[in-house]
Amino acid sequence: MGERVKVGRQAHRCFPRLFSAYAALAAGAVLLPAPAAGQTPEREPPSGEASGSVLGYEREQFEYSGRGQRNPFRPLTTVRGQGPRFEDLEVAGIVFNPEVGSVAVIADRLSKRRFRLREGDRVGTARVVEIRPDEVVFAISTFGAHRQAVLRVKKEREQEE
Repeated sequence: MGERVKVGRQAHRCFPRLFSAYAALAAGAVLLPAPAAGQTPEREPPSGEASGSVLGYEREQFEYSGRGQRNPFRPLTTVRGQGPRFEDLEVAGIVFNPEVGSVAVIADRLSKRRFRLREGDRVGTARVVEIRPDEVVFAISTFGAHRQAVLRVKKEREQEE
């Protein structure tokens, strides 16, 4: 009639967890809504029947109009097209002509690449604002922060040192 079940040493530790799991299931069953009197609960179709509804995946689209602020949904850096760092640039020469438009030759110290830039052109994160006879003014945008910097043509004495 009454069989005795032998309980191991660790059994007393898992009983509280089992009890709390059963209590959670019982509480969930109590909170489920019951059909009102006179209503029949809707029957869900088995997985084999066509239910008439189609499940699909739709990606959520975000738009941001921050009026001059950085879009938080765009990455801070891009791998392609980032260009050289501003700190690695130097002015190799300037052809100054205010009537036709001046051209600045900017060199990247690391890659030894040269860029011919006019006002409004970009190199990396820097944009040429103004070309003067002996210097180039840049607007630099890094991680949403904006600043201006000036690169000057090195004089012969500065180049020798």
